[in-house]
Amino acid sequence: MRIIQFLLVFLGAAVLVVGSIFWINRDTFISVFQNRAAILEGSEWVEKTYSLGGLIEFMAEQPDHAALFSGPVDMNESHDSPENSGTPVEIRHGSHRIVPGGTLNNIFLLVAYAEQKQNGEIDPGSPVDSEKLQPFYIPGIDRRHQRKFTSWADEHESGPSLQQLVSYLVTSNDPAVADYLFFRLGEEYIFELASEYGGELIEPPVPQFGLRMTALNQTETRTLSGILSELHDKDREDLLNEAVAVARDQWNDPKPVEEKSVDAFQDQRDLHGLYPRLQPDRFAGLLSKIWTGGFISEDISRSLRKMLFTPVEDRLMKPHVTEFAAQFDERMGYMNGWSIARPADDEQPLRVQVIMITDIPAGLWFHMNSNFMIRDFHNRMLYDSSMQNRAFRMLEDNGSESHTLYLQ
Repeated sequence: MRIIQFLLVFLGAAVLVVGSIFWINRDTFISVFQNRAAILEGSEWVEKTYSLGGLIEFMAEQPDHAALFSGPVDMNESHDSPENSGTPVEIRHGSHRIVPGGTLNNIFLLVAYAEQKQNGEIDPGSPVDSEKLQPFYIPGIDRRHQRKFTSWADEHESGPSLQQLVSYLVTSNDPAVADYLFFRLGEEYIFELASEYGGELIEPPVPQFGLRMTALNQTETRTLSGILSELHDKDREDLLNEAVAVARDQWNDPKPVEEKSVDAFQDQRDLHGLYPRLQPDRFAGLLSKIWTGGFISEDISRSLRKMLFTPVEDRLMKPHVTEFAAQFDERMGYMNGWSIARPADDEQPLRVQVIMITDIPAGLWFHMNSNFMIRDFHNRMLYDSSMQNRAFRMLEDNGSESHTLYLQ
C-alpha cells in the first residue's frame, strides 16, 4: 500500500513539474509541433556544422546562402600565396551580392544621430516621447522587446534621453526604438544618407513596423505565404516606400494594433527576407572609413566608433585584440553580422568583416543559432590566421568562383 501511495505521489509530482514546464513554454512547444516538417529542413547539414569547418563547407557548397567579406582595412592588392606571407588574407565569397541585412542597416540611424548632434541640430539630452514609440510594437510579435524596453525606461526616473535611447538601440536591436528614431531624426534625411553613402548597394533602414504590417494587414482574406511571395516579386523601391507610408500613418495618428503571429517558420523566414538589403563589399568599406576617420569627418567617425565599441567577451580572443566592435542580427532563417578589431600585435592591420548566412533551412538555422556559430566564426576570423587560411582553402577547394585573395 505504501509503495502504491509513493508511486501516486511521485507520478503526481512528475505530472505537475512536466505540466508546469509545458505551460510556461506552451507557445514554443505549440510552434515547434506545428512546424515539424520545417524542423527537418537542412537536417542533413546539422551533423556537419557542429564545427566551424562544417560551417565553411556549407558556405562553399551552398553559395546562394552565403556572402562574406573578411580582410584588413585599406589593404593593398597583391596575388601572392598565403604560404609566402605572414599577413592576414582577405577573403571575398559572394560579397558582391546584395542580400537581406536586417537591422545591420540601422547604422544609418546612428550616422544621422552623430551628424545632427555634431551640427547642433538636436539635443542629446532631450527627452524621448514614449507615447510615440510604444505604438510601433506589434502585439504578439514584439512582446519580449516591449517588456524589456518598458523595464529599461522605468529605470530612468524622468524618462530616457535621446542619447540614452540611441545607446539602447545599439545593444538591443529593438524594432520600435529604431522606428521611433527613423521619424525623430527625419525620414528624408535617413534616405539621403543611405543614397549618398550606400548608393544602390545599401538600402535605408525602413521602419520594421511598416514592413511587417504591409504583409500582416492583408491576411484576413489571403494566406500569408501568398502575400509574402507577391511582396518578394514587388519592386524594391515601391515596397520600401509602402512600408514607410504605413509606419508614417502610425507615427502621425497612432492606432491600436491587433495581436499578430507568424506561426509557420517558412513564413517567418520569408518575412525577414524582405528586410533592407546590403552588399557586404560596400558595407565593409563604410565600416573601414568609420574606423580610419574618413567617414564624413574625424569627429563624426570618432562619435560612431564610441557608440559601436563592444566589450570583448570571448576569452580566447581577449589576448589578441585591443579594440573591438560587432553587431549581429540573428532572426529566423538569417544569421548576419559585422565585426571589426584592432590586433594586439601592432604589426597587424585593423581587420573588418561582414558575414551573411541567408535564407537558411529552418532546422539548420535552429542548430547554428543555438551554437552561436556566426559569432564564433567572426571571432576566429578576426585573429586566427590559420582559420583565415583554412576558410580560403576550403572555399577554393569546393569550387567557389566568387572568392579572391589579396595580401599586403
